[in-house]
Amino acid sequence: MPEIQILSLRPAFTGGSAAAPSPLRRAEHLPLTTPTSHAVGTAAAVSGWIEATAYVVVIGALSLIYAIGYTMGAHVIAFILYAMIASSLAMLAFTGVGKDAAAIMRHPASFIVGLSIILIEVCYFLVISYVSPAHGTVVTRISIPLAMLGGALALGRRPPPLASAAALVIVAVTGYAVLISPPDVRWQVAVWGTLTGAFMVVRGFSSEFHPWNRAARTVHEKIRVTGLVVLVTSIIGLVLTALATAATVVGLLPPLPVVPTVAQLLHPPTIVLGALVGGALLTLMAYLNFSAVVKITTENFMAMMALSPVTVWIAQTIGVAAGLITATAVDVRLGAAMAVCVAAVLVIFWSGYRARLAQRVMSPAVTPSVPGSG
Repeated sequence: MPEIQILSLRPAFTGGSAAAPSPLRRAEHLPLTTPTSHAVGTAAAVSGWIEATAYVVVIGALSLIYAIGYTMGAHVIAFILYAMIASSLAMLAFTGVGKDAAAIMRHPASFIVGLSIILIEVCYFLVISYVSPAHGTVVTRISIPLAMLGGALALGRRPPPLASAAALVIVAVTGYAVLISPPDVRWQVAVWGTLTGAFMVVRGFSSEFHPWNRAARTVHEKIRVTGLVVLVTSIIGLVLTALATAATVVGLLPPLPVVPTVAQLLHPPTIVLGALVGGALLTLMAYLNFSAVVKITTENFMAMMALSPVTVWIAQTIGVAAGLITATAVDVRLGAAMAVCVAAVLVIFWSGYRARLAQRVMSPAVTPSVPGSG
């Protein structure tokens, strides 16, 4: 079953040629005794962990921007779409569209990746409209056990027992974070937080097996693919949103919270903050996500994101101190949940590291996967 799933997500041909495996995947098929295999595999893994760490730091900054946008009255759909279009245009201005742009944008995986990226931001924006950014980020860590479960069931990536236990702890922590939310918004926080985590997993796996993303060998190519994927889905999203707004104006649709009004769609602060600031950060995040998951797998990328509550809390504290946002201070209960979440991800990493060492001893002829991939 895992092989069938891989083939369905990773076609044999891309633009007329076979999709090339990532450097890390190539290294995994070389003997451990070959110096090149170990060097290439280690370098790719280290690079992936650095990119995942940078992603977590940028999450903190973006959470602050979202909170500022909400304070200024930005509509979530309009804000996210403006940011997405700006980020994709910035990427393509740097790289160019390339000769295979149409094929990349038409590929089914591109729509899955692009739509999941948009829905992550929309759902997370909604989460922090009910609770503080730091609180909302703890709830969305449900993505970690979801990613591990998906990797085990669909791809046969079975995590070590200790990592599985840590994942269950994270499930309990996210549930606790929902329980300490204000009683009148608990269901909203639970639903939008869980959806955020689910779309994170969809984005991660679809990015990992996107044929052009895997075939890209340079930063330039990865940015180009990401820009094309985000551009096509965000433009479609903006067009559909504009049509829904027009239909509301003429009476074909009743007013709906999810559909921005004309004033919200043309709200200057929304356009400026979303396109300039949000777009710049999303540009960086899109690349870091695409690049990291190929090198360290989706499960490890999701696990690294357990550290994001810390960076979000730091950014939130800065925003409150500067008078940019108003947010409830992190209390002892939420602080404890954040600490347990961070500890759990360290356990996941350590258990994966131990499993890798054991595999090297047991199977010296095969290079094991990166820490935590099972």
